[in-house]
Amino acid sequence: MPSSENRSLPAVTVPALFTRSYLALAEEHGHARQQVLRRAGISASHIASGHELSLPEYLRLLSAVGDLLGPQVCIGVEMGWRIPPTALGPLGAAVLSCPTGREALALCRRFWRFYGIGVTLGISTDDDVCTLSFQTQPAVVPAAHRQTVLEAMVAGFARGILGLHRDASEGIVIWFDVDTPPWASSVRDRLGNVHWGMPSCCIRFPEHLLDDPLPNASALGLNDALSQCETLERLQGKHTDDIAERVRHELVWQVDGYPSFEAVAERLHMSTRTLRRRLREQGVGYMDLLNMARRRDALSLLERPVLEVAQIAQMLGYADPANFTRAFRQWTGLTPSAWRARLP
Repeated sequence: MPSSENRSLPAVTVPALFTRSYLALAEEHGHARQQVLRRAGISASHIASGHELSLPEYLRLLSAVGDLLGPQVCIGVEMGWRIPPTALGPLGAAVLSCPTGREALALCRRFWRFYGIGVTLGISTDDDVCTLSFQTQPAVVPAAHRQTVLEAMVAGFARGILGLHRDASEGIVIWFDVDTPPWASSVRDRLGNVHWGMPSCCIRFPEHLLDDPLPNASALGLNDALSQCETLERLQGKHTDDIAERVRHELVWQVDGYPSFEAVAERLHMSTRTLRRRLREQGVGYMDLLNMARRRDALSLLERPVLEVAQIAQMLGYADPANFTRAFRQWTGLTPSAWRARLP
């Protein structure tokens, strides 16, 4: 991505809980934490003090643990499965206190931009099936770590769903958009009905689960946790009325494409006329933001060699691949094929 976009990225830090969990996994397989930290170039005293890791440090830790444990251990799924929803702090507490899964997902959507940095979350329902779609942002998550990050995200959500609906295991289907890995058997043992080489990375489950009462529902707990979420938002300086940013957050690619302008307005609880006016006040239009989302997702999809350029064009909503190539050249100065050829 251009340097101007990289400079706009937030300063990402990773909670110490995640660091300790990866180190514990390595220790279970016979690798002392000092060995792992030395390999990752991270100070042991920094970890001992409980400090959060920067994103570059965290990614180095992932590489070190992955190299030491080898291809038979899926570190992403192991971490996603081990770390409970409460690791998300007040958002995790709010989700667990919701009366139904539908409200829980609405909260995830609302606060995702503060907790899911580097990964987009799409939520859709069709033919009585709810689909949670995940995709990494190349400017934040390098291609070398994409699979691990997605596996951790999917495993974490799958654990959450099963924890709230213990009889739902047979109804959950998981897709990964990469080739079948060496650790496929262990992933199926953990997650159940898993398929690789699919069109997207997602979790699919019966929509009726969204409306089943949740076992830990608590109005008082929800109000308290939600208040903490909003307070944390303000303390971090991330609360914003930037309507363009809010629309960008909603423009997440899903199996059936991007949400329409009307759908985005509905999600933001305003009329199309009001949304159009507020975007115009910021000097931007819906199509401008949609094309930004297409650019973001095109860069990510081109990292997957199993997808032909024509397939990517269709997925992004271009009926004619030539129009996609023309748009991509405007974004990057290169054709999609030339961009892909430069990837490591």
